[in-house]
Amino acid sequence: MERYIMELKHLKYKKTLRNERGMSLIELMIAMVVLLVGIVGSMALIAYAIGGNGRSRQQSNATVIAQMVSEKISSQKASLSNSLSITDCTATSTTVQTAAGGGALTSAGDVDMTQAAVAGYQMYYTDCGTSNRQMIYDVRWTITQPSTYTKMVIVTAKMKGAGTDVKTFSLPVSVRSLVGQGT
Repeated sequence: MERYIMELKHLKYKKTLRNERGMSLIELMIAMVVLLVGIVGSMALIAYAIGGNGRSRQQSNATVIAQMVSEKISSQKASLSNSLSITDCTATSTTVQTAAGGGALTSAGDVDMTQAAVAGYQMYYTDCGTSNRQMIYDVRWTITQPSTYTKMVIVTAKMKGAGTDVKTFSLPVSVRSLVGQGT
C-alpha cells in the first residue's frame, strides 16, 4: 500500500513536470502579435503628438503675428488713415493700409483666406526661428469704420502652405480689436 502511494505521488510529480515545460509556439506567436499591436499603436500616438506640437507652434506664431499687426494698426487714431510699414526678420518691408477696407469675412467673422487677397490688406510675414528655420505666414486684415472715431480691425494669420496634412495643417488665427480716437 505504501508502495502504491509512492507510485501515485511519483506519477503526479511527473505530470506536474510535464505541464511546466514552457510556452508552446502558438502561445509565443500570439504574445508577439499582441506586443506588436501595442508597439505600433504607441508609434502612431507619438507621431500624432509630434504633429499636434507642430500645429500648436504654428498657431502660437500666427497669434503673435496677428496680434503684432493688430497693435500696429491700432497705434493710429481711428480718424486717421495713414499707411504704416511692417518689417519681418528677413528685412522685407510691407506697407499696411489703415483705412476702412480689406477682404471678405467668413460667417465666423474671420478674414476669408480662400478669397483673393486685397492689395494693401495682405502680406507674407516671414518668422525666423532657430537653426535658420523660416516659416512664412499669410496675414490679412479687414478694417470697418462704424463711426469717425472708431474702427474695428480683424487680423487673420495662417502659415502659408499649411495644407490639409495632419503634420502641417493648422487653422487660421484671428485677432479682433476696436480702435478709438486716442489722444
